[in-house]
Amino acid sequence: MRKLLILFISIVFVSCNQQTSNVDNAEWSGSISENDNKTQIVRDVMQSYVDNNMATMKDHFNPEAEISVNDNIISFDEMVAGFASGHEKFDNITHSNVIATTMFYNNGKVFTNTWYDWSGISKNTGEEVNLRGYCSWEWDNDKIVSVYNAFDPTKYNEHF
Repeated sequence: MRKLLILFISIVFVSCNQQTSNVDNAEWSGSISENDNKTQIVRDVMQSYVDNNMATMKDHFNPEAEISVNDNIISFDEMVAGFASGHEKFDNITHSNVIATTMFYNNGKVFTNTWYDWSGISKNTGEEVNLRGYCSWEWDNDKIVSVYNAFDPTKYNEHF
């Protein structure tokens, strides 16, 4: 009986110490990081926009990067001009509640994803405008090659 009890305890102990690994090797699976260089670059680019310092962004973009804002495809220069025009209409632009992570897919693709709250004070009305947005940044080596930024522009456009 004692040997049976020791065997039972041993089995329970061994099974409790075994870790199961659920590695998913599928093409669109991979690993995710919040503390990698690409995530930090995206956070820096977002801060450059808030600071109205667009010149610091250029080094991180491929010259032919495709940028889509609510399904409107624009160039890097058009994006910079659009971001700058926002500063002409709004004061105190901020990004808050930013969540940013980079996904390293098994197929070699790399995307940084951001969720954020945007706010600014309308220079025309003094009203605070708040928006919720999402942005996906695709990487090729160390350059951003595409961006997809989505948000509801209704309140924003009311101040243009």
